[in-house]
Amino acid sequence: MLRYERLAMQGCGVPILDDVDLEMPARGVAVLLGPSGCGKTTLLRATIRTDEDDPDLACTGRVLLDGQDVRAADYPATRLRQRVGLVMQRPVPFPGTAFENVLFAMKCTTKLTPGEMEARAVEALEHVGLEPQHWTTEAGSLSGGQLKRLAIARSCALHPEVLLMDEPSNGLDPLAVARLEKLIRHLGEDRLVVVVTHDVGMTRRIADRVYFLWPFAGGSRLVEEGTPAEVLDAPRATETRLFVEAAELGAAALQHLGVDLTDRDAEECHPRTLELRPAGAGSPTDSCCDEDTCHDDEVPGPDRRERRTVRGEDPRVEVVHEPRARARRDAARCDRGRRGPQV
Repeated sequence: MLRYERLAMQGCGVPILDDVDLEMPARGVAVLLGPSGCGKTTLLRATIRTDEDDPDLACTGRVLLDGQDVRAADYPATRLRQRVGLVMQRPVPFPGTAFENVLFAMKCTTKLTPGEMEARAVEALEHVGLEPQHWTTEAGSLSGGQLKRLAIARSCALHPEVLLMDEPSNGLDPLAVARLEKLIRHLGEDRLVVVVTHDVGMTRRIADRVYFLWPFAGGSRLVEEGTPAEVLDAPRATETRLFVEAAELGAAALQHLGVDLTDRDAEECHPRTLELRPAGAGSPTDSCCDEDTCHDDEVPGPDRRERRTVRGEDPRVEVVHEPRARARRDAARCDRGRRGPQV
């Protein structure tokens, strides 16, 4: 069983995750669902402790695997990565053949004999459905779908108790995705598979449990959890309802729920945040100028983040896109106004 207790993450002092508490079963497929930039991948990094390599990240809270705090200072990182495997969004093959790629991880982390390692490599490659004719192919020449299966085999060869998968369907065609989803369901029969995605359709097809995250201004938090039927078909939170309906209705979901959405894009040391408010309630002023006035105290600074405001599709539709470049142009226009016309 995998449990997160008051897990919080900051980057450059800015909250990314805000006291995440959740518990996942020992087996099955658990999906971390939510908008891009809501900290799903950060949660995986905290699980396997790769955040410790980044001096700008600070993590508090506990990650418990079968009751053991795997983030404790005295818990060996090598032991953790034998128990928990990670398949990255863009797998990086090692030099050599596909078969040699699977052997490499075992040579570095186990004391198995060469015969035992080869037997495990064969078992893992067969398990993920990578055809034998590709085992001796240079790993770097494999297709996207084949490379994903190789990365899964590389992790499965270590017999992990938990397998983390970051956006596994990214960049794959529908047929490759269908094959991957079948494999994920199969892998979840004897271990916990944690899948990060923002794909609602994929979540419906593969998940046993769904955990929905949302990027609030003070850091991303768990909004709700449950079975796919509970979270996707009968969501309790407005954020979840909007996300699920947007997958089917697009911008019309905003009108249907009667809300406006302000999107502050992520940039250096600032995570993405999404703010919901009742439709027509107005939004904070994005620019220091209009056609007739200039407010000196509202001139955007160099760290101004991009903001989009989108309203439902009706005659009052308004879309505002305020990147920093436009803010700088507005500031320059203010300055010209103060100096007066140039002769």
